[in-house]
Amino acid sequence: MRPSICDRLCGRFGVAVVCVVLAWPLASSARVYTLDECIATALANNTALASAQAGLDGARADVMSSWSGVLPRVSAGLSESDQLVVAEGIETSSTGVNGNVSLSQVLFDGSTFASISGSQHSRAASEASLEATRRSVVLGARQGYYGLLKAVQLRDVAAEAVDLAREQLRKTQSLFDLGSASRSDLLKAEVQVAQQELNLITAEKNAATARAGLCYAIGIDVTTELEAVDPAPEQAEEAVLDFDLDEAVARRPDIRSQEEMLVAAQRSLLAAKAAWWPDLSLSISYGRYKESMDDFWDDLSDDYSRAVTLNLSVPIFDGLATVAGVSRANANLRSYELALKDARLAAAYEIETARLSVQEQRSRVATAEKALANAEEDLRVSEERFRLRSASMLELIDARTAYSRSKAELVQARYDHEAAKAELKTALGL
Repeated sequence: MRPSICDRLCGRFGVAVVCVVLAWPLASSARVYTLDECIATALANNTALASAQAGLDGARADVMSSWSGVLPRVSAGLSESDQLVVAEGIETSSTGVNGNVSLSQVLFDGSTFASISGSQHSRAASEASLEATRRSVVLGARQGYYGLLKAVQLRDVAAEAVDLAREQLRKTQSLFDLGSASRSDLLKAEVQVAQQELNLITAEKNAATARAGLCYAIGIDVTTELEAVDPAPEQAEEAVLDFDLDEAVARRPDIRSQEEMLVAAQRSLLAAKAAWWPDLSLSISYGRYKESMDDFWDDLSDDYSRAVTLNLSVPIFDGLATVAGVSRANANLRSYELALKDARLAAAYEIETARLSVQEQRSRVATAEKALANAEEDLRVSEERFRLRSASMLELIDARTAYSRSKAELVQARYDHEAAKAELKTALGL
């Protein structure tokens, strides 16, 4: 007997099929990750999140540094000298100990106070940016998780289609041997097996790619053997879809970060303008001089000098430095105003498109469920009609193809629906 198309294709692609199957980790050796475990792992390993945390630490240090301009400064000094003076050949030596303590306090400096406020708002912006990054990492983990679940189930659908095609080929071969099926029917069955095996090869590769994608999303070795399980139902979809757009935009951490950066820019402008304002400071110093270290520490309340200075500084002309600084701060403020406006528009667009995507995927799930039920019934009828020789092999193949396609489309719709809900929650700042 001539080798069938299935046999010929297996001979050509069999090695590839075996390699793909072996490349997919077996359930017994793969660790099962829950969605919560994947999210926790991603938050612990993500470099962007670690970078955002480092940025926040730097912003907190900037706040501390800005306060140094208004906090009191205390300094103390102690020196001992041994001096030799030669005048007209006569040597004169002297020793002395000099010590002093001084305190200075800024009473008013508009630039410094404005900078403190600006650094605090910059810190708040970094905190909001860190939260936005965290939500983005969580979304990436969710998308990778649902992507793996979808790819694995699509692989299972493809494997089932191969089993159905091979079973039909076996039945057709039996009918052909009995003279109840034509050569054309047998060839069609063989071609169907080969096509479904090719689909399985692609599905196996997609599942392996999705597994590597999830590993990458959560920051572990991309060759790690892992499996995913369907998570428990979360917040009801109606609760997610019930939102006020303006409130949702204002709630987003990335928008809050932009708003805080805008306020920080306003404070920077105020600090630049404050260079025209007078500064007021106070300083107090205490000092004494003695010939020896022992004498220096005796009777500290006697033989000393003390000074109290109140200083008022009024700027008159600084070579246009303040004018340039104000112009620069104004331009910077304008750029933040435009950035905030653009961010709000982008956020509203992202929320609306995410909402439409959720509604679309929900409708696709309902339609796919109906389509699968119809395809399953059509397949049952076609198999019965083919058994009674009232339907052709082509009709049966079409029914099997429609059934497998409907099953795959339902899997696709369900997990796309879950991913769309996750994107909407992130877009809403939830």
